[in-house]
Amino acid sequence: MPTKQKQRLNKLTTYARSGKKTQDTRAKGVPGLTVSAGRVAESYLTIMSTLPKRVKLWKEMRDHPTIGTLLDACMLPVFKAGITVEVAAGNTPGDQAATEWLQGNIDSMHRQTWRSHYEDALECFWMGFYVGEIILEKRGDGRMWLKNISPRAPETIEKWTWDDEGVATEVYQRRPDTKTVVPIPLSECVHIAFRGRKGNPEGESILKSLYRPWYFVKNLENTEAIGIERDVGGTPVAEIQEGVSVDSGNLDKLENALKDLRNDETSYIITPPGVKLVPFGGGSKMYDINQSIERWQKVSLGRVFAQFLKLGMDSVGTQSLVQGSQDFFTLLLEYLQGYPVEVWNQQLVPYLFAHNPSAFPGMTGYPKIVGGKVGKVDIEGLIKSLDTSTKAKLFTPSDTDEDWVREQIGAPEMQDDLRGMDREVEQAPYPGMYEIKRVEVLNGH
Repeated sequence: MPTKQKQRLNKLTTYARSGKKTQDTRAKGVPGLTVSAGRVAESYLTIMSTLPKRVKLWKEMRDHPTIGTLLDACMLPVFKAGITVEVAAGNTPGDQAATEWLQGNIDSMHRQTWRSHYEDALECFWMGFYVGEIILEKRGDGRMWLKNISPRAPETIEKWTWDDEGVATEVYQRRPDTKTVVPIPLSECVHIAFRGRKGNPEGESILKSLYRPWYFVKNLENTEAIGIERDVGGTPVAEIQEGVSVDSGNLDKLENALKDLRNDETSYIITPPGVKLVPFGGGSKMYDINQSIERWQKVSLGRVFAQFLKLGMDSVGTQSLVQGSQDFFTLLLEYLQGYPVEVWNQQLVPYLFAHNPSAFPGMTGYPKIVGGKVGKVDIEGLIKSLDTSTKAKLFTPSDTDEDWVREQIGAPEMQDDLRGMDREVEQAPYPGMYEIKRVEVLNGH
Protein backbone atom coordinates (compact mmCIF):
# COMPACT_ATOMS: atom_id res chain seq x y z
CA MET A 1 0.00 0.00 0.00
CA PRO A 2 1.43 3.45 -0.90
CA THR A 3 2.68 5.59 1.98
CA LYS A 4 0.05 8.34 1.51
CA GLN A 5 -2.82 5.82 1.66
CA LYS A 6 -1.33 4.28 4.83
CA GLN A 7 -1.11 7.70 6.45
CA ARG A 8 -4.71 8.51 5.52
CA LEU A 9 -5.95 5.13 6.83
CA ASN A 10 -4.06 5.61 10.10
CA LYS A 11 -5.55 9.08 10.49
CA LEU A 12 -9.10 7.84 9.95
CA THR A 13 -8.54 4.94 12.36
CA THR A 14 -7.28 7.34 15.05
CA TYR A 15 -10.36 9.58 14.64
CA ALA A 16 -12.68 6.57 14.71
CA ARG A 17 -11.21 5.32 17.97
CA SER A 18 -11.43 8.77 19.55
CA GLY A 19 -15.13 9.07 18.65
CA LYS A 20 -14.63 12.44 16.96
CA LYS A 21 -16.29 13.38 13.69
CA THR A 22 -14.18 14.17 10.67
CA GLN A 23 -15.04 15.85 7.43
CA ASP A 24 -15.07 12.40 5.84
CA THR A 25 -18.13 11.37 7.89
CA ARG A 26 -20.22 14.49 7.50
CA ALA A 27 -22.84 14.83 4.77
CA LYS A 28 -21.69 17.32 2.16
CA GLY A 29 -24.94 17.59 0.23
CA VAL A 30 -28.70 17.53 0.74
CA PRO A 31 -31.48 15.51 -0.95
CA GLY A 32 -32.45 18.54 -3.06
CA LEU A 33 -36.04 19.06 -1.93
CA THR A 34 -37.46 22.44 -2.98
CA VAL A 35 -38.59 24.25 0.16
CA SER A 36 -39.92 27.78 0.71
CA ALA A 37 -40.42 29.13 4.24
CA GLY A 38 -40.70 25.60 5.64
CA ARG A 39 -43.22 24.54 3.00
CA VAL A 40 -42.64 21.98 0.27
CA ALA A 41 -42.82 23.49 -3.22
CA GLU A 42 -42.30 20.59 -5.62
CA SER A 43 -45.43 20.41 -7.78
CA TYR A 44 -45.38 21.72 -11.35
CA LEU A 45 -49.20 22.06 -11.42
CA THR A 46 -50.79 25.17 -9.93
CA ILE A 47 -53.71 23.19 -8.52
CA MET A 48 -51.21 21.13 -6.48
CA SER A 49 -48.71 23.88 -5.69
CA THR A 50 -49.43 24.05 -1.94
CA LEU A 51 -50.41 21.51 0.70
CA PRO A 52 -53.86 23.09 1.36
CA LYS A 53 -54.64 22.94 -2.37
CA ARG A 54 -53.51 19.33 -2.58
CA VAL A 55 -55.51 18.27 0.46
CA LYS A 56 -58.65 19.91 -0.94
CA LEU A 57 -58.11 18.22 -4.31
CA TRP A 58 -57.39 14.78 -2.83
CA LYS A 59 -60.53 14.94 -0.69
CA GLU A 60 -62.67 15.85 -3.71
CA MET A 61 -61.13 13.05 -5.76
CA ARG A 62 -61.56 10.59 -2.88
CA ASP A 63 -65.31 11.22 -2.93
CA HIS A 64 -65.66 10.21 -6.58
CA PRO A 65 -67.21 6.71 -6.80
CA THR A 66 -64.53 5.30 -9.13
CA ILE A 67 -61.60 6.70 -7.15
CA GLY A 68 -63.23 5.78 -3.84
CA THR A 69 -63.76 2.20 -4.99
CA LEU A 70 -60.21 2.02 -6.27
CA LEU A 71 -58.75 3.23 -2.96
CA ASP A 72 -60.94 0.92 -0.91
CA ALA A 73 -59.92 -2.01 -3.11
CA CYS A 74 -56.30 -1.20 -2.25
CA MET A 75 -56.64 -0.41 1.45
CA LEU A 76 -59.28 -2.84 2.71
CA PRO A 77 -57.26 -6.04 1.99
CA VAL A 78 -54.24 -4.49 3.72
CA PHE A 79 -56.39 -3.39 6.63
CA LYS A 80 -58.03 -6.81 6.92
CA ALA A 81 -54.67 -8.63 6.88
CA GLY A 82 -53.88 -7.10 10.27
CA ILE A 83 -50.57 -7.49 12.12
CA THR A 84 -48.83 -9.86 14.52
CA VAL A 85 -45.99 -9.32 16.98
CA GLU A 86 -42.94 -11.56 16.64
CA VAL A 87 -40.44 -12.25 19.39
CA ALA A 88 -36.81 -11.18 18.92
CA ALA A 89 -34.37 -13.73 17.51
CA GLY A 90 -32.81 -14.40 20.94
CA ASN A 91 -36.14 -15.74 22.22
CA THR A 92 -35.07 -15.30 25.85
CA PRO A 93 -37.59 -14.92 28.70
CA GLY A 94 -36.91 -11.18 28.48
CA ASP A 95 -37.66 -11.22 24.74
CA GLN A 96 -40.91 -13.11 25.33
CA ALA A 97 -41.98 -10.71 28.09
CA ALA A 98 -41.22 -7.72 25.84
CA THR A 99 -43.27 -9.28 23.02
CA GLU A 100 -46.26 -9.82 25.31
CA TRP A 101 -45.95 -6.26 26.62
CA LEU A 102 -45.86 -4.78 23.11
CA GLN A 103 -48.93 -6.82 22.16
CA GLY A 104 -50.60 -5.54 25.33
CA ASN A 105 -49.91 -1.95 24.26
CA ILE A 106 -51.53 -2.62 20.90
CA ASP A 107 -54.59 -4.24 22.51
CA SER A 108 -55.22 -1.69 25.29
CA MET A 109 -55.01 1.78 23.77
CA HIS A 110 -57.17 4.38 25.53
CA ARG A 111 -60.35 5.31 23.61
CA GLN A 112 -58.70 4.18 20.41
CA THR A 113 -58.22 0.79 18.82
CA TRP A 114 -55.29 -0.38 16.77
CA ARG A 115 -57.75 -0.90 13.92
CA SER A 116 -58.70 2.77 13.93
CA HIS A 117 -55.03 3.81 14.03
CA TYR A 118 -54.23 1.42 11.16
CA GLU A 119 -57.02 2.94 9.12
CA ASP A 120 -55.69 6.43 9.85
CA ALA A 121 -52.15 5.36 8.91
CA LEU A 122 -53.26 3.99 5.54
CA GLU A 123 -54.37 7.52 4.70
CA CYS A 124 -50.76 8.03 3.59
CA PHE A 125 -51.63 6.13 0.40
CA TRP A 126 -54.02 8.74 -0.95
CA MET A 127 -53.08 11.81 1.13
CA GLY A 128 -49.34 11.29 0.64
CA PHE A 129 -48.37 11.19 4.29
CA TYR A 130 -49.60 10.52 7.81
CA VAL A 131 -48.55 12.07 11.13
CA GLY A 132 -49.73 10.62 14.43
CA GLU A 133 -48.47 11.93 17.75
CA ILE A 134 -47.52 9.18 20.22
CA ILE A 135 -49.18 9.73 23.60
CA LEU A 136 -47.93 7.72 26.61
CA GLU A 137 -49.39 7.20 30.08
CA LYS A 138 -48.01 5.69 33.30
CA ARG A 139 -50.02 2.75 34.58
CA GLY A 140 -50.14 0.74 37.77
CA ASP A 141 -47.07 -1.37 36.99
CA GLY A 142 -44.92 1.76 36.78
CA ARG A 143 -44.34 1.41 33.05
CA MET A 144 -45.07 3.98 30.35
CA TRP A 145 -47.80 2.50 28.16
CA LEU A 146 -49.13 3.52 24.78
CA LYS A 147 -52.24 5.59 25.42
CA ASN A 148 -53.01 6.38 21.78
CA ILE A 149 -51.54 7.58 18.51
CA SER A 150 -53.46 10.76 17.84
CA PRO A 151 -53.63 11.72 14.14
CA ARG A 152 -52.65 15.20 13.01
CA ALA A 153 -54.82 16.05 10.01
CA PRO A 154 -52.88 17.03 6.87
CA GLU A 155 -55.14 20.06 6.36
CA THR A 156 -53.88 21.46 9.70
CA ILE A 157 -50.17 21.12 8.86
CA GLU A 158 -48.56 24.53 8.50
CA LYS A 159 -44.89 23.81 7.72
CA TRP A 160 -41.86 21.61 8.49
CA THR A 161 -38.35 21.95 9.90
CA TRP A 162 -35.30 20.20 8.43
CA ASP A 163 -31.85 19.60 9.85
CA ASP A 164 -28.56 20.33 8.08
CA GLU A 165 -28.72 17.00 6.25
CA GLY A 166 -32.19 17.62 4.80
CA VAL A 167 -34.07 15.33 7.19
CA ALA A 168 -37.44 16.57 8.50
CA THR A 169 -37.30 16.90 12.29
CA GLU A 170 -40.40 18.91 13.24
CA VAL A 171 -43.90 19.51 11.94
CA TYR A 172 -45.91 22.64 12.76
CA GLN A 173 -49.65 22.28 13.21
CA ARG A 174 -52.21 25.09 13.24
CA ARG A 175 -54.72 24.01 15.83
CA PRO A 176 -58.30 24.47 14.54
CA ASP A 177 -59.58 25.32 18.04
CA THR A 178 -57.11 28.04 19.09
CA LYS A 179 -55.67 28.96 15.65
CA THR A 180 -52.21 28.85 17.23
CA VAL A 181 -49.27 27.11 15.53
CA VAL A 182 -47.51 24.51 17.67
CA PRO A 183 -44.29 22.59 16.84
CA ILE A 184 -44.37 18.80 17.20
CA PRO A 185 -41.06 16.86 17.12
CA LEU A 186 -41.26 14.03 14.60
CA SER A 187 -39.21 11.92 17.01
CA GLU A 188 -42.41 11.73 19.10
CA CYS A 189 -44.61 10.78 16.17
CA VAL A 190 -45.45 8.00 13.78
CA HIS A 191 -44.66 9.72 10.49
CA ILE A 192 -45.30 7.85 7.23
CA ALA A 193 -44.37 9.47 3.91
CA PHE A 194 -45.60 7.42 0.94
CA ARG A 195 -42.95 7.56 -1.78
CA GLY A 196 -41.29 10.56 -0.15
CA ARG A 197 -38.88 11.34 -2.96
CA LYS A 198 -35.91 13.52 -1.96
CA GLY A 199 -36.88 13.11 1.68
CA ASN A 200 -40.22 14.84 1.13
CA PRO A 201 -42.11 14.56 4.46
CA GLU A 202 -45.39 15.08 2.61
CA GLY A 203 -44.76 12.08 0.36
CA GLU A 204 -46.64 11.75 -2.91
CA SER A 205 -50.27 10.76 -3.15
CA ILE A 206 -51.23 7.97 -5.54
CA LEU A 207 -54.02 10.35 -6.62
CA LYS A 208 -51.48 12.64 -8.27
CA SER A 209 -51.13 10.22 -11.19
CA LEU A 210 -54.91 9.75 -11.26
CA TYR A 211 -55.69 13.46 -11.54
CA ARG A 212 -55.81 13.58 -15.35
CA PRO A 213 -58.22 10.63 -15.87
CA TRP A 214 -60.33 11.82 -12.91
CA TYR A 215 -60.52 15.33 -14.41
CA PHE A 216 -61.70 14.01 -17.77
CA VAL A 217 -64.22 11.61 -16.23
CA LYS A 218 -65.61 14.35 -14.01
CA ASN A 219 -66.14 16.76 -16.92
CA LEU A 220 -67.43 14.10 -19.28
CA GLU A 221 -69.98 12.98 -16.68
CA ASN A 222 -71.12 16.59 -16.26
CA THR A 223 -71.36 17.00 -20.03
CA GLU A 224 -73.37 13.78 -20.32
CA ALA A 225 -75.75 14.84 -17.56
CA ILE A 226 -76.28 18.31 -19.06
CA GLY A 227 -76.82 16.83 -22.49
CA ILE A 228 -79.49 14.46 -21.18
CA GLU A 229 -81.18 17.20 -19.16
CA ARG A 230 -81.16 19.70 -22.01
CA ASP A 231 -82.05 17.38 -24.82
CA VAL A 232 -83.38 20.10 -27.12
CA GLY A 233 -81.41 19.27 -30.24
CA GLY A 234 -78.88 22.02 -29.81
CA THR A 235 -78.16 25.34 -28.16
CA PRO A 236 -81.03 27.86 -28.19
CA VAL A 237 -80.19 31.14 -29.94
CA ALA A 238 -82.33 34.27 -29.69
CA GLU A 239 -82.19 36.47 -32.83
CA ILE A 240 -83.18 40.10 -32.30
CA GLN A 241 -84.52 41.43 -35.58
CA GLU A 242 -82.91 44.43 -37.19
CA GLY A 243 -84.43 47.71 -36.14
CA VAL A 244 -86.02 46.22 -33.01
CA SER A 245 -85.02 47.70 -29.66
CA VAL A 246 -85.29 45.50 -26.54
CA ASP A 247 -85.13 47.22 -23.18
CA SER A 248 -82.75 45.95 -20.49
CA GLY A 249 -85.53 44.43 -18.38
CA ASN A 250 -86.81 42.23 -21.18
CA LEU A 251 -83.24 41.35 -22.22
CA ASP A 252 -82.47 40.11 -18.68
CA LYS A 253 -85.63 38.02 -18.68
CA LEU A 254 -84.71 36.56 -22.06
CA GLU A 255 -81.19 35.65 -20.86
CA ASN A 256 -82.55 33.93 -17.76
CA ALA A 257 -85.08 32.02 -19.81
CA LEU A 258 -82.39 30.79 -22.21
CA LYS A 259 -80.15 29.71 -19.32
CA ASP A 260 -82.93 27.69 -17.70
CA LEU A 261 -84.36 26.24 -20.90
CA ARG A 262 -84.79 22.48 -20.60
CA ASN A 263 -86.98 19.78 -22.05
CA ASP A 264 -89.50 18.99 -19.28
CA GLU A 265 -93.24 19.28 -18.64
CA THR A 266 -93.06 23.10 -18.61
CA SER A 267 -90.65 23.57 -21.48
CA TYR A 268 -91.55 26.78 -23.30
CA ILE A 269 -90.35 30.33 -23.81
CA ILE A 270 -92.22 33.53 -24.78
CA THR A 271 -90.06 35.96 -26.72
CA PRO A 272 -90.45 39.74 -26.70
CA PRO A 273 -91.65 41.41 -29.90
CA GLY A 274 -89.06 41.29 -32.65
CA VAL A 275 -87.14 38.32 -31.16
CA LYS A 276 -86.91 34.99 -32.98
CA LEU A 277 -85.77 31.79 -31.20
CA VAL A 278 -83.98 29.15 -33.28
CA PRO A 279 -81.92 26.05 -32.31
CA PHE A 280 -78.20 26.04 -32.95
CA GLY A 281 -77.08 22.50 -33.65
CA GLY A 282 -73.74 21.01 -32.68
CA GLY A 283 -71.18 19.46 -34.97
CA SER A 284 -72.13 16.67 -37.31
CA LYS A 285 -69.73 14.15 -35.72
CA MET A 286 -71.28 11.97 -33.01
CA TYR A 287 -69.35 10.91 -29.88
CA ASP A 288 -70.17 8.15 -27.42
CA ILE A 289 -69.55 9.97 -24.13
CA ASN A 290 -70.21 6.84 -22.10
CA GLN A 291 -67.48 5.00 -24.01
CA SER A 292 -65.03 7.81 -23.28
CA ILE A 293 -65.92 7.70 -19.59
CA GLU A 294 -65.44 3.93 -19.54
CA ARG A 295 -62.03 4.30 -21.15
CA TRP A 296 -60.77 6.80 -18.58
CA GLN A 297 -62.17 4.71 -15.75
CA LYS A 298 -60.14 1.74 -17.00
CA VAL A 299 -57.06 3.96 -17.10
CA SER A 300 -57.65 4.84 -13.44
CA LEU A 301 -58.04 1.21 -12.39
CA GLY A 302 -55.03 0.19 -14.44
CA ARG A 303 -52.87 2.68 -12.52
CA VAL A 304 -53.09 0.39 -9.46
CA PHE A 305 -53.29 -2.88 -11.47
CA ALA A 306 -56.98 -3.24 -10.58
CA GLN A 307 -58.30 -3.35 -14.14
CA PHE A 308 -59.56 -6.86 -13.44
CA LEU A 309 -62.44 -5.19 -11.55
CA LYS A 310 -63.61 -3.60 -14.80
CA LEU A 311 -63.01 -6.78 -16.78
CA GLY A 312 -65.42 -8.60 -14.53
CA MET A 313 -68.06 -5.88 -14.82
CA ASP A 314 -67.83 -5.79 -18.60
CA SER A 315 -67.70 -9.58 -18.97
CA VAL A 316 -64.74 -9.30 -21.32
CA GLY A 317 -61.09 -10.26 -21.16
CA THR A 318 -59.24 -13.51 -20.78
CA GLN A 319 -58.64 -15.45 -17.57
CA SER A 320 -54.88 -15.12 -18.02
CA LEU A 321 -55.17 -11.35 -18.17
CA VAL A 322 -57.26 -11.30 -15.00
CA GLN A 323 -54.77 -13.58 -13.21
CA GLY A 324 -51.83 -11.43 -14.31
CA SER A 325 -53.53 -8.27 -13.13
CA GLN A 326 -54.29 -9.82 -9.76
CA ASP A 327 -50.64 -10.85 -9.33
CA PHE A 328 -49.44 -7.29 -9.85
CA PHE A 329 -52.27 -5.99 -7.66
CA THR A 330 -51.15 -8.28 -4.82
CA LEU A 331 -47.61 -6.94 -5.18
CA LEU A 332 -48.98 -3.40 -4.85
CA LEU A 333 -50.91 -4.35 -1.69
CA GLU A 334 -47.79 -5.88 -0.14
CA TYR A 335 -45.84 -2.77 -1.13
CA LEU A 336 -48.44 -0.54 0.50
CA GLN A 337 -48.54 -2.69 3.63
CA GLY A 338 -44.78 -2.34 4.02
CA TYR A 339 -44.94 1.41 4.67
CA PRO A 340 -46.76 1.47 8.03
CA VAL A 341 -45.15 -1.79 9.19
CA GLU A 342 -41.66 -0.47 8.53
CA VAL A 343 -42.37 2.83 10.28
CA TRP A 344 -43.85 1.10 13.35
CA ASN A 345 -40.67 -0.93 13.74
CA GLN A 346 -38.40 2.06 13.16
CA GLN A 347 -40.27 4.72 15.13
CA LEU A 348 -42.99 3.39 17.44
CA VAL A 349 -41.37 0.25 18.90
CA PRO A 350 -38.01 1.89 19.82
CA TYR A 351 -39.88 4.89 21.27
CA LEU A 352 -41.94 2.68 23.59
CA PHE A 353 -38.94 0.70 24.86
CA ALA A 354 -36.82 3.85 25.23
CA HIS A 355 -39.33 5.03 27.86
CA ASN A 356 -39.08 1.67 29.65
CA PRO A 357 -35.30 1.07 29.51
CA SER A 358 -34.90 -1.46 32.32
CA ALA A 359 -38.31 -3.13 32.24
CA PHE A 360 -37.23 -6.33 30.47
CA PRO A 361 -33.89 -7.69 31.70
CA GLY A 362 -32.31 -10.19 29.36
CA MET A 363 -34.00 -8.75 26.26
CA THR A 364 -31.73 -9.30 23.23
CA GLY A 365 -33.65 -7.14 20.77
CA TYR A 366 -36.91 -5.41 20.05
CA PRO A 367 -39.96 -7.48 19.17
CA LYS A 368 -41.12 -6.92 15.62
CA ILE A 369 -44.49 -5.96 14.17
CA VAL A 370 -45.24 -8.05 11.08
CA GLY A 371 -48.04 -7.61 8.55
CA GLY A 372 -50.42 -10.47 7.87
CA LYS A 373 -50.98 -12.21 4.57
CA VAL A 374 -52.47 -9.78 2.05
CA GLY A 375 -54.96 -10.92 -0.54
CA LYS A 376 -56.96 -14.05 -1.13
CA VAL A 377 -55.33 -17.48 -1.27
CA ASP A 378 -55.62 -19.32 -4.59
CA ILE A 379 -57.04 -22.51 -3.06
CA GLU A 380 -57.12 -24.44 -6.34
CA GLY A 381 -53.51 -23.54 -7.11
CA LEU A 382 -52.42 -24.38 -3.57
CA ILE A 383 -54.03 -27.84 -3.67
CA LYS A 384 -52.55 -28.60 -7.09
CA SER A 385 -49.11 -27.57 -5.89
CA LEU A 386 -49.36 -29.79 -2.81
CA ASP A 387 -50.68 -32.64 -4.93
CA THR A 388 -47.79 -32.48 -7.38
CA SER A 389 -45.02 -32.02 -4.80
CA THR A 390 -46.36 -34.76 -2.49
CA LYS A 391 -46.69 -37.35 -5.26
CA ALA A 392 -43.19 -36.49 -6.46
CA LYS A 393 -41.94 -37.04 -2.88
CA LEU A 394 -40.60 -33.50 -2.77
CA PHE A 395 -42.82 -32.66 0.18
CA THR A 396 -43.89 -34.74 3.18
CA PRO A 397 -46.88 -33.20 4.98
CA SER A 398 -46.81 -32.92 8.77
CA ASP A 399 -49.25 -31.75 11.41
CA THR A 400 -47.83 -28.22 11.22
CA ASP A 401 -48.21 -28.19 7.45
CA GLU A 402 -51.78 -29.37 7.67
CA ASP A 403 -52.59 -26.73 10.30
CA TRP A 404 -51.28 -24.08 7.92
CA VAL A 405 -53.20 -25.42 4.91
CA ARG A 406 -56.41 -25.66 6.92
CA GLU A 407 -55.95 -22.06 8.04
CA GLN A 408 -55.33 -20.86 4.47
CA ILE A 409 -58.44 -22.52 3.02
CA GLY A 410 -60.67 -21.78 6.02
CA ALA A 411 -61.16 -25.43 6.99
CA PRO A 412 -61.88 -26.59 10.58
CA GLU A 413 -58.94 -27.34 12.87
CA MET A 414 -57.49 -30.85 12.83
CA GLN A 415 -58.89 -33.23 15.43
CA ASP A 416 -56.59 -33.97 18.36
CA ASP A 417 -56.80 -37.75 17.88
CA LEU A 418 -55.29 -37.36 14.40
CA ARG A 419 -52.18 -35.53 15.60
CA GLY A 420 -48.95 -37.48 15.77
CA MET A 421 -50.00 -39.81 12.99
CA ASP A 422 -47.61 -40.52 10.15
CA ARG A 423 -48.79 -40.07 6.60
CA GLU A 424 -48.44 -42.53 3.72
CA VAL A 425 -49.14 -41.30 0.23
CA GLU A 426 -50.71 -43.84 -2.12
CA GLN A 427 -51.05 -43.54 -5.86
CA ALA A 428 -54.59 -42.60 -6.79
CA PRO A 429 -56.72 -44.82 -9.04
CA TYR A 430 -56.77 -42.09 -11.68
CA PRO A 431 -54.42 -39.16 -12.50
CA GLY A 432 -54.68 -35.97 -10.50
CA MET A 433 -55.90 -37.63 -7.30
CA TYR A 434 -54.12 -39.23 -4.39
CA GLU A 435 -54.92 -40.41 -0.91
CA ILE A 436 -53.07 -39.84 2.35
CA LYS A 437 -53.47 -42.56 4.94
CA ARG A 438 -52.66 -41.83 8.54
CA VAL A 439 -50.75 -44.66 10.21
CA GLU A 440 -49.90 -44.69 13.91
CA VAL A 441 -46.16 -45.13 14.37
CA LEU A 442 -45.36 -47.81 16.99
CA ASN A 443 -41.86 -48.68 18.20
CA GLY A 444 -40.30 -46.70 15.39
CA HIS A 445 -42.03 -48.71 12.62
